[in-house]
Amino acid sequence: MRPAVRRALVAATAAGLWTVVGCTATVTPPRNVAQPATVHLLREAMHTGLVLPPATDGAGFVEFGYGEWEWFARGNDAWYRVFPTVLWPTMGTLGARPFAAADAAGLQRAAWWAELTPLVVEASKVDALRARLEAAMRARDDEVMRRPDLGWTFVPAATSYWFPNTCADVVAAWCEELGCTVSWVPVCTALAGPD
Repeated sequence: MRPAVRRALVAATAAGLWTVVGCTATVTPPRNVAQPATVHLLREAMHTGLVLPPATDGAGFVEFGYGEWEWFARGNDAWYRVFPTVLWPTMGTLGARPFAAADAAGLQRAAWWAELTPLVVEASKVDALRARLEAAMRARDDEVMRRPDLGWTFVPAATSYWFPNTCADVVAAWCEELGCTVSWVPVCTALAGPD
């Protein structure tokens, strides 16, 4: 095997392993909250999402997530697609998944397979984030992709997905919008809750 090919394979394998093994950032909620609302970090396998509480209009809990369009939205998740998914920018996707739950205990039952970490933040910031993400979904409604098998609805995202911009990086940015402090690490594939 030629040295250039060997170096490329080693680099691809290292990047793939780094993305799968990942590292952890810590999300700390704001200390002083006038009008509290609880959001939940949701972690399952290699996915991190953010579950927003029921809206005042009667909509229930909804998870927003980010991923790679082909892998996450279209389900093209064969092992050999790991490398193009993480090594160079590809189309990202914004997704939403509702949960039929009336309270935090119901949410835990509905998402029994995932780890949920509650974060208490300012309600007005949750409303603003929800409005922004819903508007982003509506803006691409003509390109929607539904995955009934996963309960998700996806649209193409404005940003590219790859190892410096994964679901955890996007969720960390959303947490910062909510007033949380995030301890950043070079590449982030999972988020830990408050200390």
